[in-house]
Amino acid sequence: MSPPTSSQPSRAELFYDLVLIGAFLSFGVDFGKDPTWESALMLALKLTLIMWAWEQTALFFNRFGNPFAASFSGKLLPAALRTSFLLQLVAVVAVSLLETSELKLAALDGGLGYAAAALALSCALIYELGGRWQPHLVEVARVRRNASLVGFVLFVASGLSTQPLGPVLWILAIVAIFVLDFGPAMPKILERFPLQREHLSERLGLFVLILIGDVFVKTVVTVHEDGVPEAHLLQLAFVATISWTLWTIYDREVMSRPMPQRAARLRAWMLWHYLFAITLLICSVGLVWYIAPNSDYQLGDWIAMVASGGIGVTIGLIALMRITADAAGARAGAARLGLIAAVAIVIGLLAWLATPSDWRVGVGTLAVALVALNYWAFRNDPRPAEAQ
Repeated sequence: MSPPTSSQPSRAELFYDLVLIGAFLSFGVDFGKDPTWESALMLALKLTLIMWAWEQTALFFNRFGNPFAASFSGKLLPAALRTSFLLQLVAVVAVSLLETSELKLAALDGGLGYAAAALALSCALIYELGGRWQPHLVEVARVRRNASLVGFVLFVASGLSTQPLGPVLWILAIVAIFVLDFGPAMPKILERFPLQREHLSERLGLFVLILIGDVFVKTVVTVHEDGVPEAHLLQLAFVATISWTLWTIYDREVMSRPMPQRAARLRAWMLWHYLFAITLLICSVGLVWYIAPNSDYQLGDWIAMVASGGIGVTIGLIALMRITADAAGARAGAARLGLIAAVAIVIGLLAWLATPSDWRVGVGTLAVALVALNYWAFRNDPRPAEAQ
């Protein structure tokens, strides 16, 4: 069976995205309860692992096809392959929910290590069975399977280990799977087995849409649960404006333009997406605090820095995506995005350094500035289709 010819994701992929929404929501809630650098690092590691598993699934559907809609000659192989995807979803949920009461790096062992091992094992099984389903793609399957198995072994070792070795092995496992997946074998694999680029671009676009939409969902849920005064509904409108503008920037600058062609650029382009998700996770908590500050912490003015500065960093990462893709007008477009990012960060800094009452004004100013600057960037650099 040939890989998908349509850029539209399958229903099975969209269901997987629903699980991702749950994980991202839970991470935001967890970080809001314990906003420290250590908890941010731990959640970043967990999010990176889940994003890696999501990427493995997206690339499988991209190259191998949809095992839930395909015709098989036997019954055992499709049952085993589909069960492996179910195991992966359960493992994603486990990684999301385990060790949330105390977000310390010391928790990266025991049950969380075994959950991560189950996630890596599910990816190994998916590609092992995928190679048997599509024998002409066995070389791709072997590379992905071996990387997942190395991660599996290291995650199991982290589960069995005590402090401080457990967390070290957990982090080493993530580094190992990334090096093996995106390392020296990647250019050869891309050359011999090209990606369905429109499909992958669509999958990443939906992934980013989920992340940005989740920011607004968090704020709406907060307003509903915490009984935020009506006077603060204007702040909710500011958050909606920021979320929408961030999506339009990504859609125009990344989704509407070609992906990188060379392996080195594609590797960096994917890395910016990982950092984008981690930054947006932290930033989303800042925007929730903007509407309903956590009374358990003396957050003060740096709410604006987390919210406004975080948005600036995410836009800066979009600029890196644009320049890494190296399409027409990439440098000029990235420079405009860099200016927008700098303005957002400066707004956060000014609100942070000003009097305590100015952090609400800072985020509101950011919303207005983003709309104006986004319109300016659009006028100077429209989408390729709109420029014709």
